[in-house]
Amino acid sequence: MIRRATNDDIPEIHEIEVKNFSLPWSEESFRDSLMFDDTLFFVDEEEGKIAGFAVLRLFPDEAELYNIAVAEEYRRRGIADSLLSALTDECDGRGTERILLEVRQSNAPARALYKKHGFTVLGVRARYYDEPKEDAVIMEREKQKQ
Repeated sequence: MIRRATNDDIPEIHEIEVKNFSLPWSEESFRDSLMFDDTLFFVDEEEGKIAGFAVLRLFPDEAELYNIAVAEEYRRRGIADSLLSALTDECDGRGTERILLEVRQSNAPARALYKKHGFTVLGVRARYYDEPKEDAVIMEREKQKQ
């Protein structure tokens, strides 16, 4: 079930974050994100546990997807797809003109997911990521026509 994240979800979200990223956000960063009206922060709850989460920041005409991750035991169940659909639907409903993101060049599954949701490649940021050092692919999704 997709729903808005709450402070009570942060420990589980952080656990997923630590297992998915070499330079994870802190629990405090996630808590800060919950406080801002311009942030969409969704979780997918399965069997009483947080299976995945997504964080997106809204700006006047565009948004930036900051983070999306799924716990290993819940992968390949369409959770990331559902989370991304919830975010893009919300953005479309708010009139957001485009959504931007960066993704590791080697992360083929994520890039395929983004492409499925209408994201296209804008360019590459050389050596953007650390641990390990890697290029970021910049992707964009323009507002879908209603």
